[in-house]
Amino acid sequence: MQRSAPSHLSPAQLKKRRRQDPRVKYFGFTWRQWEFLFVLFGNWIFALAFLIVCKLVWDWQPAQWETTGDKIGLVIKDSVFAILPGVIGICIVAAQRLNPNMFVGQMAKPNSSLDINTRFILNTFEQFTAYFVAHAALAIYSPPEEARTVVILTALFVLGRILFWIGYHKNPHLRAFGFGLTFYPTVAAYICLVIYMTTGIRVPL
Repeated sequence: MQRSAPSHLSPAQLKKRRRQDPRVKYFGFTWRQWEFLFVLFGNWIFALAFLIVCKLVWDWQPAQWETTGDKIGLVIKDSVFAILPGVIGICIVAAQRLNPNMFVGQMAKPNSSLDINTRFILNTFEQFTAYFVAHAALAIYSPPEEARTVVILTALFVLGRILFWIGYHKNPHLRAFGFGLTFYPTVAAYICLVIYMTTGIRVPL
């Protein structure tokens, strides 16, 4: 038996209530699925715009870019900044572990600040592993004029980690957006690398 909507609600309230109902579908997607798609497309557009704008305003090439050591050296330098949010998170969690109010027995209280920060650290190191491999390969295959792409994508990675961390505490949409800024550019890098290594076609970055 289907419930009728309360008669005291205005048409605008009824429309808002219907939109927020997770069962209601628009073009085959629920409103929550549409929200995810909006964040997903926003990730792609923002990341692409960030890369294009940075390359337009920042013209840089490394002084040494001939040996594998030169290229991996740049990636290692960038990695110091990329992993910095995770290192800061570890320092914060170490301090929070001194507070007994953060624990239930031997476990962190679910959804507490300590629990959230611990999950952030784990996710950051997972993302960093994929980031490092992708950027090392990008550096190896990139000509000098595209070396700055590795640095720009590192800045995007750090921005994404910060937004993800803030969103984990404040807003799930912001968390999803921050996650996408670190994950999808890395996926795009892997796609470009696989295309080049299997077909010899290099996608300019």
